[in-house]
Amino acid sequence: MYIFEFKTKISGLDINLKINASKKHIEEIEIISGKRININNKRGMPQLSENDLNRLPHLYKLINLLDNYFSYKLADFSEIPVNFSLYSYFSEKILKTLQNVKYGETLSYKKLAIKAGYNNKYSRACASALSINKTPIILPCHRITASGGKLGGYSGGGGTQFKALLLFLEQNKINL
Repeated sequence: MYIFEFKTKISGLDINLKINASKKHIEEIEIISGKRININNKRGMPQLSENDLNRLPHLYKLINLLDNYFSYKLADFSEIPVNFSLYSYFSEKILKTLQNVKYGETLSYKKLAIKAGYNNKYSRACASALSINKTPIILPCHRITASGGKLGGYSGGGGTQFKALLLFLEQNKINL
């Protein structure tokens, strides 16, 4: 496992992402807005610099996509490998369905459950599956809202303010 720290800004707010990657997958993204990351490296994971990114092509691709994304440009994260073995069958099915929610699009928890093949009574279970998403932005749980268009929760880091900021960013993309 490796750690990489990605830094950017949205609307003047400092955003730091702590990305944990294995040789095959992106394992976890921790979003920390408005403060410096304290990389707590309990497991002795090597911290990669930008010069080291060629070791992990999937991490290199992710960093390029994040650069585009936070520059208000269209970014498709669907080909970034994520470790789904960390989830139950239900959560994996919900999160894989989530990957198909396009940039700038939003769905309700109920509609996401239905798209995943469940009935509308699974909306709360769907919200629970999203609450354990270890790779926000790649698996865009910020695009899922409560019924009636309310934001709902956001456990990806930075709370609902960050969710609103990501949705604003996507709706104001610059087409090149």
